Amino acid sequence: MPIISRVGRKTPKIRILNFLIHFVLILGAVTMIFPFLMMISTSFSSSVDSKQFSLYPKFWFDKDLQFRKYVAVRYNEESAQMISQYKNLYRSFDEIDLTQSISKQFYQDWCEFIKNADLDEYDYFISQQSGRGIYPLNDRKFREILKKESGGEIDVFNQKYGFEIQSWEEIISEEKNILSRNFSIGNSRFAKRYQQFKQDHNWQQKVFASVDGYFITNLLKQVYKDDLKFLNEELNTDYKSWSQITIPGKLPENKLQPLWKNFAKYQLNISQISVSKEAKPEWQKHLKDKYLIISTLNEAWNSNFNNFFEIDFPNSAKVTGAEKLDFTSFLESKVNPENLILNSVENQFRAFLENKYKTIAALNNAWQPGYRSFSEIRLPTEFSEKNLSLIADRNEFLRQKNILQNYVNLSPAAAKPYRNFLLEIFESKKNAVEEINYISTHYFDSLNEIIPSKQIPPHEAEAAIWQKFVLDSAHPALIRIDENAEIEWQNFLKNKYGNIEELNLNFKLIPQNFDEVAVDYEQIDAEIFRENRTNIVKELNKRNYVMVLDTMLYNGRAILNTLIYVSLAIATALFVNPLAAYAMSRFKLKSTYKILLFLILTMAFPPMVMGIPNFLLLKKLNLLNTFLALILPAAADGYFIFLLKGFFDSLPQQLFESATIDGAGEFRIFWKIAMPLSKPIMAVIALSAFNAAYRNFMFAFIVCQDKSMWTMMVNIYQLMQRASNGVGYAALVIASIPTLLVFIFFQNIIIRGIVVPQEK
Repeated sequence: MPIISRVGRKTPKIRILNFLIHFVLILGAVTMIFPFLMMISTSFSSSVDSKQFSLYPKFWFDKDLQFRKYVAVRYNEESAQMISQYKNLYRSFDEIDLTQSISKQFYQDWCEFIKNADLDEYDYFISQQSGRGIYPLNDRKFREILKKESGGEIDVFNQKYGFEIQSWEEIISEEKNILSRNFSIGNSRFAKRYQQFKQDHNWQQKVFASVDGYFITNLLKQVYKDDLKFLNEELNTDYKSWSQITIPGKLPENKLQPLWKNFAKYQLNISQISVSKEAKPEWQKHLKDKYLIISTLNEAWNSNFNNFFEIDFPNSAKVTGAEKLDFTSFLESKVNPENLILNSVENQFRAFLENKYKTIAALNNAWQPGYRSFSEIRLPTEFSEKNLSLIADRNEFLRQKNILQNYVNLSPAAAKPYRNFLLEIFESKKNAVEEINYISTHYFDSLNEIIPSKQIPPHEAEAAIWQKFVLDSAHPALIRIDENAEIEWQNFLKNKYGNIEELNLNFKLIPQNFDEVAVDYEQIDAEIFRENRTNIVKELNKRNYVMVLDTMLYNGRAILNTLIYVSLAIATALFVNPLAAYAMSRFKLKSTYKILLFLILTMAFPPMVMGIPNFLLLKKLNLLNTFLALILPAAADGYFIFLLKGFFDSLPQQLFESATIDGAGEFRIFWKIAMPLSKPIMAVIALSAFNAAYRNFMFAFIVCQDKSMWTMMVNIYQLMQRASNGVGYAALVIASIPTLLVFIFFQNIIIRGIVVPQEK
C-alpha cells in the first residue's frame, strides 16, 4: 500500500513535497553520474589532453586536438624529438594546430623521393613504438609478432633471444636520439629482429630524422643562446626563422664552417657521414699506423685483407665493433673536414629535387611557396618567434594610433614589468605612487598595488605612460592584439610591401637555391594525418583500453583469479552465515546474544585493523598466496548472521515442528525449509559478498603477493603505477562494468531483499 494515498497526492503541499523528493533523488543521481562520465571521458585521454576535463572526449570533435595527439604518438611522446624535427617552431605538443596544406606538390615530391630513396635503418625511427605509460600501436604489433613466433611461450622467447623476462610486457623496443654519435643499433638477435620489423613498415609509419633540426637544436641554439638575431649578427646571415636554416652536405665556406666541422666530426652519428675517395690514403695510413701489420687488423676486424691498400671506407651504416671504433677515431682525429659528406635525408631530398627540376625557379613555380595573397596572412594576435620579419612588422603595426587605442590588450603578467617601468620614470616608489594617483581614477597605497590597465586608459596623462610602456618597454609576449584587427593588419602589410611577392622575399619564404630548400616535416605529418585520419582516431580511442585488456588477459591470471575468488567467496558466505544464524535461532543457547554481540562488534572496526593479525595467522598456517587466505578471514560476517537470525526467528515454529514429526533431520529442515524461505535475503548476501570480494584490494595484495595470484584490483593497482592517467581510468571503467551489470540485472532482488518477506 502506498505511503501517500491517491487523494492525498492531489493536494498542493503533497505535490510540492513529491516534486522536492524526486528533485533531490535526481540531483543525487546526477552527482553520481557526473564523476562516472568524467572517468569515462578521461579514459580516452593521452598526455596531450589529460588535463582537459570534460563530460566527453573533446578530441572527438576537434581536428586540431586530434592532430596534436597524433603528433605526440608519432614522436613517441618525446617533445624534444618533435622540437628538433619541427626546427624549434613549437615548445610542446599543445601549441600545434592542423595547418592548411601549403603545397600539395611538395608532399607529392616527398612521397616520390621516399619510395625510391636508398635509406637505411639509421635514417628513421618507427612512430607509435614507445610512450609514457602506454602500449602504442607498433609496440603492440611487435610484441604480438614475437608472441606468435614463440607460440605464446615466454620460455621459448627467452631461449631464442637470450632474455630472462617473466611477462610479455617486459619487452621494450624503442630507439631514441638516433642521430647522436653514441647511438648504435646493436648486433644481437633481438636487435636484428627489430630492424626487420622496422623495415617491414609502410613509409608513413616511419619518421625520418631531421639532421637540419638536430644541428639547430643541439648546436646552433646552444651556441647562440636561442637567439636568432645574435646568430645572424655573428654569422653575417639573414635567417628569418630557425626553420629556414639548413646544414649543407659539404664543408661551407662561410662563418658556419667551424660549427659544421664540430657537428660532423664529433656530434652526428657516423651513419649519416661518408668520406670522399680523396681521403682514402689517409684512412689506410691511419690503420697502418695503428695496427702496423695487416694480420693484427684482420684479427680485430675479423677480416682477411692481404694488405692495407685493399681496405676501402666501410659502409658507415653497417660498420660495427673494432671497425666502427677505428672509423670513428679517423673521423674525429685524422680526416680533412673538406672530405666529409653529410648524407642526411634532407640533403638527399635536395639532390633529388635538383635532379628533377634542374632550376630553383622551376621548383618554386611547382611548389608555389609563401603566401599567395595578403588575405591568407593571419593576424599574430599573440607574440610568436616564428619569423623575425613577422615580429618586426607586428611591432610596427602596434605603433599605429588606431591599433594602439582600439585593439591592443596587456597581459596580467605585465604588472611587474610595468611597476619597474614606473620606477625608471619617477626614480622612486613614493614618486611613482603619487604620480599615478594624481593622474589616475584609482587610488593606490603602495607600488605593489599598481596594475596596468588592460586597454589604454581614458585619461590622457595615464594613457601616455601606458603607451610608452607598451611601445618602448613591454616584451611583445605581454601584448595581445584583438583578432578583429585582422583586416587592418592585412591592409597594413599590403600598403607596406605593395605586392605579395615582395612580402615573401622579405620573409625569406621563397628559396633562392636548392641548398635553402627546407623539409617541412609538419606539413608531411599533416598530410599523413589527413590521409589516415579515420584509422588514427580509432587507434587513439582504443589504445588505452587495449593496454588494460592486454595486461589482464595475457599477463597473469587476474581475471581467472578474480572469478574463482568471487565464486568461492559467495559460496562460503551463503553456507557459513546461514548455518551460524540457523544454529543460534533454533538452539536457544544461553550465550547466543553474547555471541551475536561479539559478531556485531566486529563491524565497529575498519577491516584493515585485522589485516596484520590475519596475515600473521595465515602465515603460520602456511596459507599465503592461496584462495583460502582470501576467503577464510571473511567467511563469517556479523551483519549477515544478525540479519539471517532475525529472519529465522520470525518463521513460525510450527514449520520446524511439522518437519520434525515427519522425520526430517536438522540439516534437512535447514536445507529444505529455512534456506528456500530466505532466498531474498540470501540474494542480498550473495551480492554483498560479490561486491566485497570483487573490490578487495589491500588485503588481497598483502596475503597474495605472488603475481600468479593477483586479482583484478591488485593487477589494476600495479598497472596504474606505471601507466598513464588515461590507461588508469580505462582500467577503472573496465573494472566497474561487472558491478554495474550486477546492479542493473539484480536490482529487483536488491529491492526485495530490503524488505524482509513475511510468511503468509
